[in-house]
Amino acid sequence: MSLLALAGSWSDFFSGFENQDQYAVLQSVFNILSIVLWVVLGIVGAVGAIYAIYLGVRLARAEDQSKRDEAKKHLITVAIAVGVTIVLILFFNTFLPMLLDAFGVKDGMELGDNTQSFITLLSR
Repeated sequence: MSLLALAGSWSDFFSGFENQDQYAVLQSVFNILSIVLWVVLGIVGAVGAIYAIYLGVRLARAEDQSKRDEAKKHLITVAIAVGVTIVLILFFNTFLPMLLDAFGVKDGMELGDNTQSFITLLSR
């Protein structure tokens, strides 16, 4: 497991709440979702790499300029799609729990009176 996965994860985020019983279901759902997203990351990376190799071979074997340009455009599109997918999965699995923890979202959820007074202040 990487250092980023240890530093920020959904199980670490939900473990800080005082009432563990209330958040037990959420913690299990987010743990399953996290595992699914890591599996999707592996699959997308593998399929993207195989497809990029295929497009690279098509680019190398293209005989005329139009086929080369088409293969080049597809190769760029695949690289962007795989890159965006990797960034989004890393964001949702690692950086989002760290950001929520850093901005004190847990504290706002546990302090019901302060949250209610803030909502009342906003509604004025």
